[in-house]
Amino acid sequence: MTMKVMLFGMLAEKAGTASVEVSASSVADLRAVLRKHIAGLDAMSYAIAVDRRIVKDDRALKGSEEIAVLPPFAGG
Repeated sequence: MTMKVMLFGMLAEKAGTASVEVSASSVADLRAVLRKHIAGLDAMSYAIAVDRRIVKDDRALKGSEEIAVLPPFAGG
């Protein structure tokens, strides 16, 4: 299933776009696919949110969710 994945901050800058269309059945699959699409992503720290909640890699994906890849956050 193809899904739209929104990219934010330095991740969007690195990819040269604010979103990508990919296919993945789980968050772990999504990470692997994104590493192929975005050079240097494997060396970066980031979180994946599904329907506005940070999720773990074992989360299954249906394709209808809102998916965002978020850079590290700094508090202040």
